[in-house]
Amino acid sequence: MKGSTIVASLAATVFVFASGAVYAQSQQGSGQQGGGQQGSGQQQMQQQQQRQAERAMSQDRAMDQQRMQTRERTQDREQAQTQTQTQASKGAGEGIYGGNLMTVQERNQYRAELGGLQNEQQRKEYEARHREQMQLRAKERGIEPEVTTD
Repeated sequence: MKGSTIVASLAATVFVFASGAVYAQSQQGSGQQGGGQQGSGQQQMQQQQQRQAERAMSQDRAMDQQRMQTRERTQDREQAQTQTQTQASKGAGEGIYGGNLMTVQERNQYRAELGGLQNEQQRKEYEARHREQMQLRAKERGIEPEVTTD
């Protein structure tokens, strides 16, 4: 759409210049009296057409810029939503080691904290600490830790 608008604007500009050149040549070749007045009027008309073509091109550029800004804002918003959803879902699909030893509230807190971590190394460290805690809890209770997905 952008390319066709630019091509149309350029074509209109070329047409204006070409029609002015053809008219000027016909006036020179005819040798008419009063050609200076007609030429002056034609020159004004060409200038007006040129200004109109320039205005149209300027408006097209402004519209294109608005479309690009809107597209960038939309992409930024979508990217932020995806990132938020990704962080919130980290740890939710893999299951929780020792989940059978935790309350629902503890499992939810685990998922939230794991999802809020910034990189894979932090998540691995968090999971290792959690595993140690669950092994101690399992030993105290005499129960084997299980990976749960609930």
